[in-house]
Formats: sequence, C-alpha cells, structure tokens
Amino acid sequence: MSGDIDDLRRSALEEEEVIESYETYAASGVGSDRIFGMTAAERMFVSIGCFLVTLLSGFVLLLALGKIVL
Repeated sequence: MSGDIDDLRRSALEEEEVIESYETYAASGVGSDRIFGMTAAERMFVSIGCFLVTLLSGFVLLLALGKIVL
C-alpha cells in the first residue's frame, strides 16, 4: 500500500512535459477578419437575433406567469 503512495508522490513531483505551442504549427502571415467563421455583418445579425429571441422569450415568460397583462 505504501509503495503505491510513494509512486504517486514521486510521479507528482516529477517535472511536467513541455508542450510546444500551437504557433509553430499555425500558418504565418495569414490574416483574416473572420471570427467564428463569420464576417462582422454576419456577427451583427446573429447578435441582434439573440437579443430578439431573449426579448421575446422574456415577454412570453412574464405573460405566462401573469406578471403582465395585455
């Protein structure tokens, strides 16, 4: 039993492997204005859509709970 604990302690104290960063594999000099594969205009429409869905679901929830009346 104590041998297992000693092995675990020894493995915890050993130095970790150094992992190479992804920059070495990334293509150099490639620039893009796309984030998440979308242009700025597409991201704007997605954010407006998310806002409208949140607005509508909040309104429906308040209406269903009887907190507001039409």
